[in-house]
Amino acid sequence: MSEVSPIHRPAAATLDPQTRSSRTQTQADTTSRGEDQVELSNTAQLLSKIGDLPDVRQDLVDRVKASIAEDTYESDDKTDAAIDSLLEDIA
Repeated sequence: MSEVSPIHRPAAATLDPQTRSSRTQTQADTTSRGEDQVELSNTAQLLSKIGDLPDVRQDLVDRVKASIAEDTYESDDKTDAAIDSLLEDIA
């Protein structure tokens, strides 16, 4: 059986040891990879922040809902406090 090598390179038997080692080094250099990168979508970034949110204070939510349903939630004091807070935020 005859030795057949690819057309684009000589058979390994015809290369001297020094040429073979430099060829192997060149191949290793060209096959090295760059750094890996990860990109997260905006949705994934938002979802990752959900764990940082504080727990829901269900008792407060239930009280406010009940006050709204009874039409007792809004009062002049609360309205004045909300307006004062808004004015402080603007200034």
